[in-house]
Amino acid sequence: MATLNLHPIRLSILGTPLVGQEVEVRVLIGHPMETGYRLGLDGNERIPKNIIESVIIKLNQDPIMQATLGTGIAANPLLSIFVKVPPQGGVISVEWRDDQGVQGRAEKLIAVT
Repeated sequence: MATLNLHPIRLSILGTPLVGQEVEVRVLIGHPMETGYRLGLDGNERIPKNIIESVIIKLNQDPIMQATLGTGIAANPLLSIFVKVPPQGGVISVEWRDDQGVQGRAEKLIAVT
């Protein structure tokens, strides 16, 4: 039986991981990013605020990007950075946390060719 992940993360590495060259790391987080200003279907009550507050991307456990997001970011945020491939390759990991305490994490191996 499959489990339902309410906030899936898609972590992609684009490019050929050659030592010293850059690859693009893309992170797509499935999250509603509700501002707290939209009205619900009944037109009377607001949909509660629910936004991702922080995202950290790490290479081999060393932070390489940290972002504080706000209400101006669209639903299902897509972040993209370029990373220089280290000689030994490594692991890219992403962690996020929203204002309701929900967290997510994903990681992917950069295998040097």
